[in-house]
Amino acid sequence: MTRIPILLVTRPGIGGAARHVQMICELIDRDAFEVVVAASPLEDPRFLDRLAATGVRVVSVPMRRGPHPADGLAMWRLLRLMRRRRFSLVHAHTSKPGLLARLPAATLGLPTLYTPHGFYFHYDIPGWKKWFYRQIERFAGRCTTKLVCVTEEESRQALEARLVPREALVVLPNAVRLEECAAKRPREEVRREFGIPAHAPMLAMVGRLAAPKDPFTLVRAAARLDPAVHVLFAGDGPQKEEVAALARELGLGGRVHVPGHRDDPMDLTAAADVSVLSSKWEGLPFALLEAMALSVPVVASDVSGCRDALGGSAAGRLVPVGDADAMARALGEFLANPKLRAEAGAAGRARVEEKYSSGKWIARLETVYRDAAT
Repeated sequence: MTRIPILLVTRPGIGGAARHVQMICELIDRDAFEVVVAASPLEDPRFLDRLAATGVRVVSVPMRRGPHPADGLAMWRLLRLMRRRRFSLVHAHTSKPGLLARLPAATLGLPTLYTPHGFYFHYDIPGWKKWFYRQIERFAGRCTTKLVCVTEEESRQALEARLVPREALVVLPNAVRLEECAAKRPREEVRREFGIPAHAPMLAMVGRLAAPKDPFTLVRAAARLDPAVHVLFAGDGPQKEEVAALARELGLGGRVHVPGHRDDPMDLTAAADVSVLSSKWEGLPFALLEAMALSVPVVASDVSGCRDALGGSAAGRLVPVGDADAMARALGEFLANPKLRAEAGAAGRARVEEKYSSGKWIARLETVYRDAAT
């Protein structure tokens, strides 16, 4: 059987988009598809090694986050790659690769798929930037065969912004590998590592310590809770020292733990009583899905990806963005009621099994690929 050759193009080596691309490489049917990935090494060179370890061919194409003079060189490299290897389709992830890959693919007549993982023009940025990035997405939308959204709300945003016709939209939510959603260490051992008492209330937040995740709201919410509460941040980023400084300023220095990057986020989440995501915006966060798969209740900001994940279920609570008081109330409700936590955890696990399993996800994506390539 002839395999369908596919080019995946992505920039970030960290975060949800990176996880998404790596899962495609790990799970796609190798008998039916031949995958090549063009990825940028600028944020995390190890990302290319992780992709190569899945058995796919990886090509290094440096791409910057924002507009940059080197964008022309990156586009030329992608065009040259597409000319050398006749792909049946190109699937780009996030906004910069989405632009740099779709334009040359369209000039060669290749079907193009684009997964934005959140539209930049919906972020908390100045109005002129929103307008500018919306125009870019509209322009690139003319070169798009299918726009693959990770949430229903992202699909609605695309329609409202008139990026592509309705028939070009596909909604394919992120997924998790349920067999991997398990702690490898007992919660008592994890807590001992950080000096957290075995029975102390504990909150965990997995994610990059940067502006989009708004870790400060969680720190401020923790200051409003019982003084026995501990908070563990699993992640690195430019705001790491600021988070630690705010914790000290609010008298939480010994109860807010900021160890930086961790390779065991599921162990840390499973050791917590509640998983928290205080983001200003999200696609469909893997950290939230994993917490639900681990049967840990969640408190998250009321933003599109979190709304879709919870879907009105009993798995957790949504609170307004940046509202430390509302977050403290929701957290306090869970921490005070073990029965409520158990019910929420069970509801979360059931929801992930029903809607967000990796087996169903990759089967649907392969169907999208086959339809686009024919």
